[in-house]
Amino acid sequence: MVHVQFNTALLETVRDKVVVLTGGATGIGRETVKIFHKNGAKVVFGDVADGPATQLTAELASENVTYVRCDITSYADQLQLFAKAKDLYGGIDVVVANAGMSITNDPFSPDADITKEPPTKEIDVNLKGAFFTARIGMSYLRQNGGGDLVLTSSIAGFKECTGLTLYTATKHGVIGIMRGLHLAAIKEDIRVNVICPWMTRTAMVKEIETGWDELKLPANDPEDVGMAVVMCATANRGNGTTHKGAAAPFAGKIIFVAGGQPYEIEDAIQSLEPQWLGVENSKVLEVGQAYLMRPGTSWAAPKN
Repeated sequence: MVHVQFNTALLETVRDKVVVLTGGATGIGRETVKIFHKNGAKVVFGDVADGPATQLTAELASENVTYVRCDITSYADQLQLFAKAKDLYGGIDVVVANAGMSITNDPFSPDADITKEPPTKEIDVNLKGAFFTARIGMSYLRQNGGGDLVLTSSIAGFKECTGLTLYTATKHGVIGIMRGLHLAAIKEDIRVNVICPWMTRTAMVKEIETGWDELKLPANDPEDVGMAVVMCATANRGNGTTHKGAAAPFAGKIIFVAGGQPYEIEDAIQSLEPQWLGVENSKVLEVGQAYLMRPGTSWAAPKN
C-alpha cells in the first residue's frame, strides 16, 4: 500500500482537456465535474437525474460544461454521449465510468420470495454500464492517440459486503474490467485505473451514517473521491513529474480512498503474489500469463 499525495501543480495538465463522465449529476460524479471544470477542462457528463444535472450546469454557468441525458444501461444513449463530446470538441482525453447505484433489499434474505425474479438493475447499471462506457471510451481514446480511463468501483470491489451481494459482485466486476483491459490498453498509451472508495457521504449511505460517526470511523466527502479520479487523470501528464508516491506509468492501479486520502493497493497485491498464491504457483502462473500475452495467442476459434 502506498499513500499517494496529490501534486496540485498537475491540475494545470487538465486545462483544455476533454472529459466524458457518467453519473455526473450527484454525489462523487458531481464533485468530479466541478473539479475538472474549475481547472479548465471541458466536461460532457451524462445522467438520468435531469433536475440535479440542470442545476449543476446552471451553477457552473459555463459553455465548457455540457449535460447529456444518458441512461448508461442503453448502449445507444452512451454512443450519443460520446458523439456529443466529439462533435463539440473534436476528441476526448479522459473517460470516467462513474455511474452506479445500490439496492438495499437483499435477494438472499431468508424472507425473500424465491418464486419472484429479483431485480438486476445493479448489474445493468454498475457492470454493464461501466462495460459500455469503457468499450466506447477506449475507441475514442484510441482515436485521440491515448488518454485516461478511470473506473469507479468501491471497497466492495475487494472486500466482503454482507447484505449487498449483487452490488459487491458488480463492483468486483469493475475491477475485472480494469484488469482485463490494462495490459492491452497501455500499449496504446491508454491508462486504465480504478477507484475504490470506502464510506463516502452520499445519499447511498444515509442509513449507516449515524452509526458510522458514533464509531468515529474514517469517511470521505464526495470531493475527496473526485480528487482521486482527477489524480488518476493527471498522474501521467506531467512530463516526468507525477504525484508523490505514484509509480510510473500510473496505470493498472487500484486507488483505495479512506478518510479523504488515496492509497494505491494493486502493486502490493501483485508483488505479494508468491506469498498468498505460493512461490511455485506464482512462477508457473507467470509462464502461463506470458503465453497468453504472446502475439498470436488468441482465445477465439479460427475462422473457417
